[in-house]
Amino acid sequence: MNAKQTDQIVEPSQFCQIGIVVKSIDETLQFYKNVFGFGPFEIREVSFPTATYYGKTAGYRGKRAFFNMGPIQIELIELIDGKTVHEDFLKEKGEGLHHIGFTVESLAEGKKNAEEAGLNVIQSFTRPDGSGFAYLDSDRTGGVMFELIQPSANKS
Repeated sequence: MNAKQTDQIVEPSQFCQIGIVVKSIDETLQFYKNVFGFGPFEIREVSFPTATYYGKTAGYRGKRAFFNMGPIQIELIELIDGKTVHEDFLKEKGEGLHHIGFTVESLAEGKKNAEEAGLNVIQSFTRPDGSGFAYLDSDRTGGVMFELIQPSANKS
């Protein structure tokens, strides 16, 4: 891709997250805590009723656990119900590294730039303030999905 600086999909310095799909957050956290001493963990249930999945509304619910390893946030992802790229990953590959995330200033602009570069947005969710996330089908080359993350100004 020969994009101008302003048209880049992601800025490498904005790498902020590694996402790992797991069958059980509780079991994974216990292992990480006991074997590696990781923590503290922020655990939350999430609901994205208007999330899109391959362009169609297909909300889902899940459980997440977050912790930091230096400046990088680790996100553990467990699906409760709904159609998601996480479910697809778990069925096709089992547990493991699902995505790397990058903070973007504008989710809408990042999605537009990704599509112009030939990448499809395969799942996304946008809050009323414009914040949210979008998963790109970047895994078709190199095996790693990229996530664009526009943090909420409210941090709710």
